[in-house]
Amino acid sequence: MPRRTEFTYTAVPAQLDWLQSKRVGQVSEIAVLAPIKKGRVPGERRTYEERLRSAIANLEGRVQQGLPTELDPITTIHFGRMIIIRPEQYLIGSRIPGLHYYGAPHQMIPEPIDDYHYVAREPAPETPKFRSWLLTLVEFDGDIRVYFRDVAEFLVNFDVIFRNCEDFPSTKRFELFWAWIKRYQIESNLFAPRYPELSVVRIKQLEDFKRRFDAFVAKVRSPTGPRVRSMDELFDEFLRSTQQYASGFPSPSGLYKVGDDDGGGQ
Repeated sequence: MPRRTEFTYTAVPAQLDWLQSKRVGQVSEIAVLAPIKKGRVPGERRTYEERLRSAIANLEGRVQQGLPTELDPITTIHFGRMIIIRPEQYLIGSRIPGLHYYGAPHQMIPEPIDDYHYVAREPAPETPKFRSWLLTLVEFDGDIRVYFRDVAEFLVNFDVIFRNCEDFPSTKRFELFWAWIKRYQIESNLFAPRYPELSVVRIKQLEDFKRRFDAFVAKVRSPTGPRVRSMDELFDEFLRSTQQYASGFPSPSGLYKVGDDDGGGQ
């Protein structure tokens, strides 16, 4: 007779019970604190943390140079940050047996922990095991689930970063991806967006309008003040150039475009 397997069910701890993102106006937020895998990447000389740092540095470099990035298809993002938090940062003053410290007695700064040999040589049982974490902070327009559906559909290189974190299931199966995000979501104790009623697309529209208006004023008035051309003619030209529309909509914000090809762009 086959042996029956017994299952034990426990309640989900309150602090992990599907935290809700905060929303002010139409701007939402999420904070995800995910554990980075320990040890070396199979077949490589790098650790998972080193590979993660390289992937983030590549993205950061393109942002600093004003080049297109993998995030561009998601036009709802107001703000995004990724922060790697290491044990010697969050264990300051911890006084944990087995760790080596330096600095004044009241500082107790742990020496950096290197997990390069983690796979090949497990630490002794009495040695505490600590890992690094990836903190991701994002502010965006609209609903959080819709945002992550856009991430899963349009960010083809999203996995390059998060594959270095524990249990990451890839974005190919959305429900597993969504459950992973919620599992590692943490509460934002303060969320105070400066422009809660302005979407990213609206901000781009206003930016483009201001640029065109400044150009219009420069045509209408000379540096000394007198009018230089027909006001009616220039105003009609200005109105034609500021006709705006949105199209495409790969996400709730859509793609912003202007009515002509003079560089207003998306």
